[in-house]
Amino acid sequence: MSAADGKLLSDGVEASFAQIESTMTRLAAGDRPPMAAARALTTTATTTVVAVGPCARLLEAADALRSHARAGAIRAILVASGDQATPSVRVTSSEIALDGLQPAFVNNAVAALRLPSLPALVWWRGGEPGQPEDLAELADRLVIDVENPEPVWRRIDVMAEKTAVSDLRWTGLTRWRALMAHFFDMPGVPEAAARFTRLEIKGSDPYSARLFAAWLATSLKWHNVAVEFKEQPGEAINAVIFGNGKEELAIRRLPGSTCVEGSARLNDREASRIASLGEQNLAALIGEELRVRSHDAAFEKAVRTVGAGA
Repeated sequence: MSAADGKLLSDGVEASFAQIESTMTRLAAGDRPPMAAARALTTTATTTVVAVGPCARLLEAADALRSHARAGAIRAILVASGDQATPSVRVTSSEIALDGLQPAFVNNAVAALRLPSLPALVWWRGGEPGQPEDLAELADRLVIDVENPEPVWRRIDVMAEKTAVSDLRWTGLTRWRALMAHFFDMPGVPEAAARFTRLEIKGSDPYSARLFAAWLATSLKWHNVAVEFKEQPGEAINAVIFGNGKEELAIRRLPGSTCVEGSARLNDREASRIASLGEQNLAALIGEELRVRSHDAAFEKAVRTVGAGA
């Protein structure tokens, strides 16, 4: 299943599309009766996760889903795009990989393989521009995860009418957003923030920076705040500084660490604390998404703000 040999689900068993369910049941059976194995396939998993995208990006997704699938928490379906009407198929007792499937057949494959008894999360890692909207029809939650999300973000309202929508960048910003929000529990911070005129974000991903800035803008309903992104090597975001030159709220990633330092300087008062960002790898981020079911109004507002050029 790893990217080591460049093949999706390399430790799985080859099967025809028609034999997927029977092969999974046989693999799950072991020493159990077939009926007990079939029941196990639907009673342990709580969600179907469908990852769709180019093969290279599906290899990463497969690795990220492996621990969740083999712990019995999810039924994982990996659909790598290609030019075949009949793709190669490999399965384990909890995972299905379709490699090389033509985009026109992706929706039919997902509809056939997802279990109606389980909620479905679709993890979209790239493909045809209109594909997320089509997949939204089959998803209880759609998670966007592409290099340039703007074309998809511009269609947020269309997708949100069909299902709950998120973005893995938004998931990666969860701790950053929480730390910034915690500042506003401190005495004097809400009043000081009304005087702030500049937000500076440093990091390697401008889209994460724009999403964070849009979230803060919609949360504070600010006016006349200049946003500046400074590209730096390293993580998507390395630092956030919100202030006016004299006063500031800052969150800075500590070098070589998964921790950040949050500091507040208000007139003659200063305070700081160290906090953990937690795991930020793909497996951890998609695990966070698996715990969410409802629409995320804050994300949708932030994306609309990005689309409006704020």
